[in-house]
Amino acid sequence: MERTTVTRNLKLLEKKGLVKIEPGEDQRERVVTLTDDGIKSLNAALPFWEKAQHYVTEIFGEDRTNHVVKEVSKMASMIRNN
Repeated sequence: MERTTVTRNLKLLEKKGLVKIEPGEDQRERVVTLTDDGIKSLNAALPFWEKAQHYVTEIFGEDRTNHVVKEVSKMASMIRNN
């Protein structure tokens, strides 16, 4: 993801009270932590994420799913490095 996209998305999460953004050791660094509400939201969403992952694996098979995840990770890495 682009830095600006990450920043914009984190600001939205902060506005909703799901994360806390604090200064880091220098002016360029920010420390992001989940709030209690953020942890609750994550815990509520996790079963749905796990169900979706199970569904995809069930349809495509474990080997094919792992291959797709590996290839998408490679593509994301290539995009970040350009």
